Amino acid sequence: MQQAQKQQAMPEIAEQRQKLREDFIAKLGWKGVTLEALPADASFRRYYRLVGTAKPMLLMQDPPDRPPVPPFVMVEPFVAIADHLRKLGLRSPEIYAKDIPNGLLVIEDFGDDTYTRLLNRNMDAKPLYELAVDALIQLHQHPQRNDLNLPAYNEKQLIDEAMLLVDWYYPAISGKLLNEGSKESFREVWRNLFAKFPADQGTLVLRDYHVDNLMLCKDGEGIRRCGQLDFQDALTGVFSYDLMSLLEDARRDVPQELQKHLLERYFAAMGGLDRDAFNYTYRVLAAQRHAKVLGIFVRLFVRDNKDRYLQFIPHVHKLFMNAINDPALATLKAWFDVQGFDIATPFKILEK
Repeated sequence: MQQAQKQQAMPEIAEQRQKLREDFIAKLGWKGVTLEALPADASFRRYYRLVGTAKPMLLMQDPPDRPPVPPFVMVEPFVAIADHLRKLGLRSPEIYAKDIPNGLLVIEDFGDDTYTRLLNRNMDAKPLYELAVDALIQLHQHPQRNDLNLPAYNEKQLIDEAMLLVDWYYPAISGKLLNEGSKESFREVWRNLFAKFPADQGTLVLRDYHVDNLMLCKDGEGIRRCGQLDFQDALTGVFSYDLMSLLEDARRDVPQELQKHLLERYFAAMGGLDRDAFNYTYRVLAAQRHAKVLGIFVRLFVRDNKDRYLQFIPHVHKLFMNAINDPALATLKAWFDVQGFDIATPFKILEK
């Protein structure tokens, strides 16, 4: 019944959101401007290219009436973080107009050259990835990198995200639910892993730093040629997270030799960084992120009827297995054995 009611309400909601967009543009006094919808992704945000403006612009809509699925993000954090990134010398979209209560922004349009599209057109990957790593180095070396009042990417949130593996992925492949005792032991394994994180490797963490959210901006110089998108749910955390999400991309394989080269580039620039501590957080967070993503991709299929993400699950599963086979994560690997959770078996989802 609830699902049927939701489906009946969808056209009305779509009309309301369209009116908000049209009213916003009208209030700006832009005549003859039309909106061209861009392809949607896994989020509730939608982007529209403005046609007929003096310079390239996009309309971002993150509607306030959307479901409060964590992380519940509105456009206000996007504005604050975009401004902060530009102050740090990075490339984030300029904000031209905003209607915060209705979740609407007019932002700079970086064009169509996402890293993903460029790589799919066989552009040389090495300079693109080097540019992305250099942007992270700029961020991690900047003394004002944390001068923004953002929550910490703390143990609770990291564990809650890792729980998506047992809450969604496990039932989908086994047809069973994990009991509460087993879930609590899973949490405890993660608590012990996170307890060893260094306290002196803190930075702004963009959290979705990968090729889908990076753009090559031809009008920029140096690291400002690397445009950042989709950073509105940034938090503060350790250095390794964004570099790990770039190199262990859920949607794209990054060759091992290129990964090694980029890690060495990063370490060479970061000087006296404790490399062992960095590598430890890198491996633990890789396992955490891949566990989260496996759960999210299954949830998108089971709950939201979005099946296109299933194609990426075998790759993410492989990344997850690589992560937990590291000696530093022996306790996590042992947990699966104790639970009889055959995590090593190649993925095959059950029917919904």
